[in-house]
Parts: sequence; structure tokens; C-alpha cells
Amino acid sequence: MSDYEDGMMDALAHSISLVYSILIEVCGMLPVPISLPADSHVPASDAVPAIQRAVDLGRDQPMGETQELQLYTGCIHLLAAIDLYALCAVRYADTRAEGAGVNLLMAEEALKSLSLWLLINQAD
Repeated sequence: MSDYEDGMMDALAHSISLVYSILIEVCGMLPVPISLPADSHVPASDAVPAIQRAVDLGRDQPMGETQELQLYTGCIHLLAAIDLYALCAVRYADTRAEGAGVNLLMAEEALKSLSLWLLINQAD
């Protein structure tokens, strides 16, 4: 890989880690908390099934449809970003890297919106 591609992969890996950290925080704030692996480095082989589990358990949370969809959106976009990152690791393509980045932005936005809702509704 070129220096540019290596830099992009490093940035994507950091962003995946950041969004996963947001997901861990949000899942811990849910009405029925969901725990996810939270070591300093969680391999994708552990993170992906945990994210998929959060999707499944999110359906049973006592919260509104909008909030359930925010959790779902955050999870599926994070999973898509991880998949695109893995494809880039095998054969880098700008479109894959950019797709991963867009998915991470969508995941972060959805999870931060849910986090705000959870914070506001914990105060009640």
C-alpha cells in the first residue's frame, strides 16, 4: 500500500474504534443495558458478533421506535464500515474507503442522537 492508503486505513481504523466506543457507551445507557467487549483493542472477530447482538437486543428495549431505529442504524452502519475496511485491507480502493467513512459518519450521528435522547430521558 502507498503512504496515502496506509494513512487512510489508519484513519478508518481509528474512526471505527471511536464509533465502537460510542456504541459501548450508548448500550450501557439503554433502559436495559447491553454490555459489549470493551478492552483497549477489541478484534473484529469479537466486535462484530457483539454489534449484531446489540441489534437483536435493541428490538426488545423499552423505548420508542425512533430510538430503536437510531440504535439499529448506528449498528448496521458500523458493521458496513467494518466490512468495507476489511475489503480495503485485502484490496484498497478509494470508493471502499470513502464508503466506510460515510458509514461511520452515519453511525456516529445516529448513536449520538440516541445518546442525547437517553441522557434527557434518564433525568425524568
